[in-house]
Amino acid sequence: MPREHQARITWSAAQVAHGLPANAQTIDPSWFAGDTPQPIDGWSLICRFESPPSDQGNPSAAHVCFYVPEAPHERLKPGISLRLFECATQAYATVDILD
Repeated sequence: MPREHQARITWSAAQVAHGLPANAQTIDPSWFAGDTPQPIDGWSLICRFESPPSDQGNPSAAHVCFYVPEAPHERLKPGISLRLFECATQAYATVDILD
């Protein structure tokens, strides 16, 4: 399994209004900030939470890594941001890599 990174996930206002995820782990499409989301250009991002976002609030702390070995793991560095697709709202959360 690729190395996990500490991250802060800031959910969209739509997701907050809908209710934050109650799961301890999610796998959703993500794109590097500045990239225009295209289905073939995204990378599935595993987000593992010590407690579900519904318990943590917004923003939420997570450990993240890409799902597939071919993903650009080397780009997950402190200061990098990704856009995370929110399935429930069709909006995007912001994932900030902290370590």
